Amino acid sequence: MAQLMHKGSARCSGRWRVIAGLLVLSANALEASAAVAVTDKRWVTYTSPDADLVFDYPSGVFTEQKGDPTDQLKARTPDHAGRIFTTADGRAALQVGTFPNLDGASVGELRKRAVAASYANAKLDYNRVAGNWYVISGTRGDETFYERVHFSCNNRRLDIWAMTYPTAEAQVFDPLVEEMSRRRRPVLANIGCK
Repeated sequence: MAQLMHKGSARCSGRWRVIAGLLVLSANALEASAAVAVTDKRWVTYTSPDADLVFDYPSGVFTEQKGDPTDQLKARTPDHAGRIFTTADGRAALQVGTFPNLDGASVGELRKRAVAASYANAKLDYNRVAGNWYVISGTRGDETFYERVHFSCNNRRLDIWAMTYPTAEAQVFDPLVEEMSRRRRPVLANIGCK
């Protein structure tokens, strides 16, 4: 009887090992399919017809969401544009916008406001202020964020873009952040000031 139980236990634990192995393979396949979806980095240019907002983004990763998330600002700032792009499953988001600098805030002042309003409880990994731009990057819980604000037209115009994504997928999204930043520089240098 003890031998039968032992043989039965071995068969049972063998089945569990097979099931556990299949679960691990399934999880790896799901993770790989998410990574494959993100490796489709066809870059396209988005151009706003009304506010001189132009930027490149990886259309194989992010899809434009309907509507302008900044529409509630129209009464105060009619000369603005904004867009939100997300991955198909919503795990990552890209937000881009342009606004007039209505109160004439300096680069340092605006960065300080952004940290207080949006990143007060975050761990900042990169926090840089330069002559006409700032970057704030870090983590909040299991999410990584990157925000870059560029001042142009004698500090009258703000061009903002931000990306959030799971920290566990930093090896996938960090290169996209770097490429977005690289692609934005020439565009920002050629903004037509009104």
